[in-house]
Amino acid sequence: MSLLPYRLGSSSLFVRTNEDSVEPKRVVFLSVEGTKTEVQYLHFIEQYREQLGINAIVHIEVLRRYDTKSDPENVLELLEEYIEFRENKMFEKIIDSLRLKNYSTEFIKSYLKNPSALTKKECNKFEVAMREEQLDLLYLDFLSKYQGKDDKFGIVIDRDCGSHSPKQMKNVVRKCKEKKYLCYITNPCIEFWQLLHVSDVASEYAELLEDILRNETDEKKNTFVSNLLYEKTGERKAIQAKTFEKHYLPNVDLAIERARGFAQSDQLLEKIGSNLGELIDCCEKINVIAGVHRTIWIRNIWRKI
Repeated sequence: MSLLPYRLGSSSLFVRTNEDSVEPKRVVFLSVEGTKTEVQYLHFIEQYREQLGINAIVHIEVLRRYDTKSDPENVLELLEEYIEFRENKMFEKIIDSLRLKNYSTEFIKSYLKNPSALTKKECNKFEVAMREEQLDLLYLDFLSKYQGKDDKFGIVIDRDCGSHSPKQMKNVVRKCKEKKYLCYITNPCIEFWQLLHVSDVASEYAELLEDILRNETDEKKNTFVSNLLYEKTGERKAIQAKTFEKHYLPNVDLAIERARGFAQSDQLLEKIGSNLGELIDCCEKINVIAGVHRTIWIRNIWRKI
């Protein structure tokens, strides 16, 4: 149990980078359903952005969390937890009120300001204490400072009719519309978006579209769509670098185009499709408008284009 009332963070402590950066004009903060596939996919989009032609002063920040709660309400809750943390400038209040055994407020502030000023032994000992208490203070510090001038907030979720009720989904979508959050949905699941990279689904699986939408699990608890994806890529949930480079990287634009042949945003609660490509498409359009070389920040990795 953490000393703080926040799900933001993770058991692997946040690591700062020392690379030069350009201040982002916009950060798109996303709370995502999964802890592997969505996070890894977006990470690789950043890593290979030059090949994808993404040159924008935009950062896609996937919010880290301690738990594995993945219901749509919990995904939205994490996003709003971050927004409250940000708008109420909670970090300074947290540090001033934090009572961590054997560590003063002055020590904690010193660590956050410049860890290299402390001995390696002191840093390691403090980091062990943070892990034990589920405190990712470097990450919260990062979130408190890392803001653009025109930021957006959104969620990435699956329709997953076997797990999420229509009422759940409609309530989450309604709240997103009311609060003008971005809402990226894949029906039935993120693996369908991946499958669009490696297959012309509409023609290759024309007779299986209903099976894809139902996405039932087999005796090994693998879903129908994940099995189709496995046949194409040899992977289901986790995405290895070599797999992304071979199967996804060359076909991102193709996946976006293929997705346009299926349901669009306002139909995704009932019909097969994905609007996740709108996120990538948006980054490319922003770059065209800007007309200059920029920096795209994804998670805590900064690299110049």
